[in-house]
Amino acid sequence: MAAVGLVLLSAACAQAPAASDQKPVSQATSSPAASPTPSPSPSPVAPLTISAAPFHPGEIAFGYAQVSPTAAGGVPPYTWEISEGALPAGLSMTPAGQVTGTPANLGSFLFTLRVADSSGATASFSSSISISKRLVVTGTPCTPRSPCAVEAGCVTVCGTFAFQTSGIAPFKYAVTSGVLPTGMGLNGLSLTRAFPAPPAGVAAKDWIFTVRITDAIGATAQTTAQFHVFPHIAFTGATTTTCTGTATACIFATPLTYAYGTPGLVQATANATGLPKGFGVTVQGTVVTGITCGSNTAPVVFKGAVSIVLVDKSTCAASQYCTSGPAKVTVDLTC
Repeated sequence: MAAVGLVLLSAACAQAPAASDQKPVSQATSSPAASPTPSPSPSPVAPLTISAAPFHPGEIAFGYAQVSPTAAGGVPPYTWEISEGALPAGLSMTPAGQVTGTPANLGSFLFTLRVADSSGATASFSSSISISKRLVVTGTPCTPRSPCAVEAGCVTVCGTFAFQTSGIAPFKYAVTSGVLPTGMGLNGLSLTRAFPAPPAGVAAKDWIFTVRITDAIGATAQTTAQFHVFPHIAFTGATTTTCTGTATACIFATPLTYAYGTPGLVQATANATGLPKGFGVTVQGTVVTGITCGSNTAPVVFKGAVSIVLVDKSTCAASQYCTSGPAKVTVDLTC
């Protein structure tokens, strides 16, 4: 029994394990869960619109400069069509929107332009194209007389050398060959300022030049002007004289001779300033010879100074004549 007690006492007195001899018990710890990356929101699609429709006027039988409308928004690519009305005959539109062709009919054409995008959205726009007659140049004031004969020093006589019709303004004018008469300018299809005299000793000077007209859409037409410029009609000798007489006329003490003027001019007309009514001036060939009493039947006595100019009425523009410088005549005439 004593032995058994001793064993029990030894067991009871055995030391508990030291804390350093204990092995820790692992415990699971929870970490915060990672947040998922959000997906980007799709950008909103702008509404489909027709942003430009640059249609321009056209002319019959003149190629229409290609134009293409443009669209914005929606989902490209775009497809174009004419949904109502029609383009002018001769023009057509491709699905890509290109409008080309050559207009065939005159008038203003209304139509509706329609565009569709790849999502099926559509947009429309009303527009129009006007077709005019093509720019042309017609005859000249001298037709069928060419070249136009004109005296040096004259202004506006035959200065308008052609006429234009139709086309689309504004117009541009350019000399493409030849040269304008020296000192003259171009105003449309007319010349400005006075025609220059031919060189000394030259009977006449020919001026030939071509003018091209271009309108707002690029249509062109041209004309060639021809001017035959000869020396101005003028007195060639004395420009002062006297005239004394009775009865029906008086003869100049010194005849007034003249030359030049229109080639082939048979006789110039003389205009006198200062003569009484009914009196006249006598011209024979290229000489102004005297003053007549004319239709006066009652006795008339005239003493005074008279100014005489010569008039060449044979130039190509009716009612626009060239005149000489004046000659002065001292008159003492009793009729």
